[in-house]
Amino acid sequence: MSDLRALTGRPHAMRMLACALVGRLPEAMIALAVLLVARSHGGSYGTAGALAAAFALGATVGGPVSGRIADRVGQPLVLVATALGRGAAVAAIALLAASTLPVAAVATAAAGALTPPLEPALRALWPDIAAGDEHALHAAYELDAGAQELIFVLGPLLVAGVVALASPEAALLVTAAVGLGGTVGFAAGRPSRVWQGGRHAPVAWSAAARAPEVGLLLAVGALAGAATGLVNVTTTAFAERTLGDRNLAGWLLAAWAVGALSGGLAAAARRWTLAPDRRLTRMLLVFGAAFVPALLVRSGLPMALALALAGAALAPTLACVFVLTGARALPGTVTETFAWLTSSFLVGSAGGAAAGGALSGSGSGVRGFAGAALAVVAAAGLWQARHVPAAVLSPRE
Repeated sequence: MSDLRALTGRPHAMRMLACALVGRLPEAMIALAVLLVARSHGGSYGTAGALAAAFALGATVGGPVSGRIADRVGQPLVLVATALGRGAAVAAIALLAASTLPVAAVATAAAGALTPPLEPALRALWPDIAAGDEHALHAAYELDAGAQELIFVLGPLLVAGVVALASPEAALLVTAAVGLGGTVGFAAGRPSRVWQGGRHAPVAWSAAARAPEVGLLLAVGALAGAATGLVNVTTTAFAERTLGDRNLAGWLLAAWAVGALSGGLAAAARRWTLAPDRRLTRMLLVFGAAFVPALLVRSGLPMALALALAGAALAPTLACVFVLTGARALPGTVTETFAWLTSSFLVGSAGGAAAGGALSGSGSGVRGFAGAALAVVAAAGLWQARHVPAAVLSPRE
């Protein structure tokens, strides 16, 4: 039996994954919907970008806080409370954007800070769902890493559909409803209700991020995030500069997402024999090398195939990071530790997007892919270097 079949045969596994994906759709909807609301009321692209940045900043700061609380009081209370709070903040954006954009910016930051910690919560649950089966656990992380790319394909499409039928404000309200429904479905699941993360003595604030090798994994996560940020901006620049139509960027990024999902499914269907700490270095190097075709092609279909190839290496790489993060988290801090990882990825993605803008200022627009490759190769070097001091200092026979 493949690892993927072992996972899907576990009670609640697919239900929890599906609810988490639905509950996380607002992560790919709010920024776009806010941008459209701001523009519809005369706001500049600079204003719209500032609102999107406020949302991302709020999510980066709020994630570890909500994760820490979930480790103490359990998942359902935190998940439902933050989902209700985010829904109220999103509704406030829809109501206030027409009259005062600064107040809307505060509401947008609050919506980010109140993002339900579904991503770290699901990853904290996978060991219990896998019920001690290490291979099923690895498959869970791989499927999780690949499937989450669907959020960033379906979310913007849902926003576009609602805007076409109604208005940007309606898209925000639909966003709140979708997020609340998915989150409540997740929180009502038995794995979430019975999970206990706080049976250990409380640890100091930020201790979760300072656990052995966790800080290093956060750095790897930030560099992987930088690669994805570079891909998003570079793909848009390529579509505009080389293909002559920036709207084609959406199709190219969809190819990247399909590649990631395919890579996650393929990885989940096989049984790994190499330990995750050794596999991570190799996967990062493969991920970096997978960007080479994207540097060489200059037309639409070949670029879509090249991005699908690079995306296919993303999910198995992130899955290694997830496995190692869960294994190295301090007792009673699993959700918080995964929330720190999510925040590091968000910070890296923002930095990668900024770097992508600088690298894509001229030419065919593909130089950002070189930056993405360098980021993940640097992550491989950083992870591998953790062994160097021990090797140097070990006594010789």
